[in-house]
Amino acid sequence: MLEFLNLLNNGIPLDFKLAESFLNLLESLRVFDVLEVRKNRYVLKRKFCIGKVELTKEGYGFVIPLPKGNGRDWLVEKHLLKGAQKGDIVLSKMLNKSHNTRIYAKVIEILETKQSSVLCYLEKYKLDCMAISIPNEIPYKIKATQKSLKTLPPNTLLKLNPKNGEILEILGALSDPQIDETIALSLYDRQESFSLQAELEAESFKPVRLKDFKERADCTHLPFCAIDPVGAKDHDDAIFYDEENSTLYIAIADVSYYVKKDSALDLEAKMRGFSVYFPHKSIPMLPRTLSENLCSLSAGELRLAMVWKIRLHKCTKAVLNSELFEAIIKVSQKLTYEEVDLLLESKKSKTIKTNLKSMLFALNDLAQKLRQKRLKNGFDFLGDKSVMELDKNLELKDLKLQSQTLSHQLVEECMLLANIQSALLQSKQSTPSTQRDERLKLGIYRVHNAPKLESIQDLFTEFRLLGIYHKKKIPKYTKDFHKEILEIQALTKHSNMAAEVDKLIIRSMQQATYASHNIGHFGLGFESYSHFTSPIRRYSDLLLHRILKDKIQFNPNSLESLPQICEDLSQKEREVAKIELDFKDRKFARYLNKKIGQAYVGVIINDKSPELVALTTPPLQGARVVCLKGVGVKYQKVRVQILDVNLATAKVYGRILECLNEGFGIQSEQISKYLFTKTLAKAQNAQNRAKFNAKKIQKNLKKSKSFKHSKYKPRHKGK
Repeated sequence: MLEFLNLLNNGIPLDFKLAESFLNLLESLRVFDVLEVRKNRYVLKRKFCIGKVELTKEGYGFVIPLPKGNGRDWLVEKHLLKGAQKGDIVLSKMLNKSHNTRIYAKVIEILETKQSSVLCYLEKYKLDCMAISIPNEIPYKIKATQKSLKTLPPNTLLKLNPKNGEILEILGALSDPQIDETIALSLYDRQESFSLQAELEAESFKPVRLKDFKERADCTHLPFCAIDPVGAKDHDDAIFYDEENSTLYIAIADVSYYVKKDSALDLEAKMRGFSVYFPHKSIPMLPRTLSENLCSLSAGELRLAMVWKIRLHKCTKAVLNSELFEAIIKVSQKLTYEEVDLLLESKKSKTIKTNLKSMLFALNDLAQKLRQKRLKNGFDFLGDKSVMELDKNLELKDLKLQSQTLSHQLVEECMLLANIQSALLQSKQSTPSTQRDERLKLGIYRVHNAPKLESIQDLFTEFRLLGIYHKKKIPKYTKDFHKEILEIQALTKHSNMAAEVDKLIIRSMQQATYASHNIGHFGLGFESYSHFTSPIRRYSDLLLHRILKDKIQFNPNSLESLPQICEDLSQKEREVAKIELDFKDRKFARYLNKKIGQAYVGVIINDKSPELVALTTPPLQGARVVCLKGVGVKYQKVRVQILDVNLATAKVYGRILECLNEGFGIQSEQISKYLFTKTLAKAQNAQNRAKFNAKKIQKNLKKSKSFKHSKYKPRHKGK
C-alpha cells in the first residue's frame, strides 16, 4: 500500500505498468471519482486524502496523510468514521468547515483494514444487549441472539469482528482486575504468545561452547559484571573497567547470532518492536528461551556477545580509540542497583566479590567524569520513575518513586558511550569502493531535534508565571536555551518545583525518534547517537548489530528499507509507552472505584475545560482525575473529590473541593492576576511569532529575483 501511495504522491504516469494489486486499487479510486490527470499523470484531487487513522480516547479520529509528511492531519468526528478503526488506511474527503485552521473530513471508504477485531464490553440498553468498544465507546451490533447474550455476566469483555458483529472470543469480565493486562495489549493488537515456528527456532539452539566458536575473541578471563533491577531476567549488558590501562569493555548480548534476517524469530521481533513491561511481568520481544536464557548475560554462563573495547585518556577521559568485535564472555557476578549503591555510599559490601569492588569504585569515578563532561552540552532531568506494586489479585498495593542514583549513572554513562561509538562506526565510509554505494550512507540513528521557537517562548512564559525567570528577553537559539535551562534547573534543584520544572522542559522538546539519516541528538547533546545496548528488548538495537557486522564486512544488504523500518519502530515505541500507561491507568481506576466520595490532594496539570488533576497522595502519585467544573489554575495544589470511575475507559471523574494555599509559586489569592498575566503573555507570544514570520517572508522576498516587480514590495516614505 505504501509503495502505491508513494507512486500516487509523485503522480502515476498514464502508461506506467502497475502491479496487479495496484491496478485494482487504482480502479477503486477511479470508481470513487477522486483522481484527475495532470501532466499525463494520475494524481489525487485536492479535496481528498489517503491516510492512516488514529483514534482518541473520546472516539474522534485523525487521518494522517500518507506518505508521512504529506500535509497536516485531518479531524474526523465519531459519526463520520464509517466504522474505521485505529491503523486502517482510508480515503477521506475534506468538509466545508474549519476551526482555527483545523481541517475537518469524513471517511469515504476503508481501503485497507489493520484490525480484524475490536475490543468491546457488553452493556444493556433498555431491554437489549449491545457491544461498546474500548476505549472509544462506539456501539456495535452483535451477531447473536439476545437470549444467548443475556446469559453472559454484566460487562463481559469480548473480541468482535467489526464488519459483521460476530463474536470472535470471550475474554472475561471487566470487573476482574486480571483482565487489565489483556485489555492493554488488545488495544494495540498485541499478544504474549509466539508463533509455533518462532518457539521451535528458539529451542533449536544449543548451549554455548568455546570449541564451537574459535573465530570469536575469548573474553572469559575478564570479570564482567551485570547491573540490573531486582528480579530482572533479560540481562542485555555487562561491563568491565581495566583502570590500569584506562580501557572500558562493554559487552552486549549478541542476539543477531540467533535471530537471523527474515527468520520466524526475526518476523516476530520486527512485528513487536519492543518488549512491554508491566509491574508484575514482561511481555518479551523474543521467546523467553532466548530473552531470559541463551541471550541473557547470566552469571557463570558462557554467552555470545558484541564487545566494545574503548581506550580512554587517563586524565581527560576522551576516547583515544575503540574497537568492536564478536566475543565469548562469562559474567563474574550479577548485581542489583541497590547492591552497587550500598558499596559506593558506605564503601562496604558483604555480597559483592572482592575483585569487583575496586573496579566499581574506579568505574564510578570514570562515570562521574564522563557525566560532567556530557552535561556541558546535554540536559540532566530528575526523571523519578514510578514503580507499582500489585497484590496477589493484581490490584494496586503500593507505588514507589525511584530516583536516579550513582549506580544508575554508572551504567548509563557506559551505555551512552557504547551507543555513541556505534553511531560513529555505522556512519563511517569504509573504502573508496564502498563510498559509491548510497545504501552505506544509511543507518539506524536515535535522533532528537531542537525545540521549536514557539515551544521555547511558551516554556519561558510558564517560567515567568511561576516566578523563576525574570529576564526581559526569551532565548531564541539553542546555545542560549541550554544555558538558561541549566540556570533554572540549578535555581530550583532543592525546591518542590524541581520535578515539575523538568517535566515542563521535557514537554517543550520534540520527541526522540528513529531515523535512517543522522541529524544529532539535541537532548543528550550528541552529534551522532544510536541504540545499541538493548537488543533483547529493542528491535532497533538488534538491527544495528546486523548493520555493524555488515559494515565491518563491507556488506550493504542489511541497509535496505531502513527509512520505513525506522518510521515503523518510532510508531511501535509510542504504542508500547501507551500500553504501559494504559495498564497503570486501569490500576488507578480500580483503586479509586472503591473510594467514591473520598478526597485526595493533587496538582492541576491542565487548566482548560475539563481540568485535569494529577494526584500526589500515595499510592496514587500520577493518577489523573478529570474535573468537569474547576476553579483552579495550572500548577496549583487542590483537594479533589472522586465522583465516578469508568472501568472501560480507565477514566476517573471528580470535582475540585478547594484550592490549597500551597503549590508551585501560585497562591489562591493570585488566581485572577495569574489568569490575566497568562492571557497577556499568550497574546504577546502570538504577536512576536507574527512579527518573526513577517520578517522571514520579507527576507525570502528580497532574495527573490522578481522582488523588484513584486506588488508585495514595501513602500518607503520619501520626499
